[in-house]
Amino acid sequence: MLNLFFEGRIGCFSPVTYLSRMDLRLIRPLIYLPEKDVRYFASKAQLPVVKSPCPADGNSQREEMKQLLAKLDREHNGLRYRIFGAMQRGEVDGFKAVGGMQGLKAYREDEAEEASQTENL
Repeated sequence: MLNLFFEGRIGCFSPVTYLSRMDLRLIRPLIYLPEKDVRYFASKAQLPVVKSPCPADGNSQREEMKQLLAKLDREHNGLRYRIFGAMQRGEVDGFKAVGGMQGLKAYREDEAEEASQTENL
């Protein structure tokens, strides 16, 4: 969304990005998981979480976009997954559909089904 809002184009870092100036391949293996799931697992596994030393941490355009997307997703349930799915279907910067997830819609449906089953217990 940063690219869309500030550059007028659709794009982002792909899940695997080559940084030529540093001769480094950056792999983001958890990109397809919601942040809340990563936080939950880190907590349950008692993984150490290191606070970012960046002075702009939590006070940036990226954080603003994150908050805006969360707000829009609350108002338009599933918007986040539809945007992500559109990026996959449009093959934006290397994003591809993974398995049968189809833009994480199946993940979202599984998550809702699990919550429903828990409520019925």
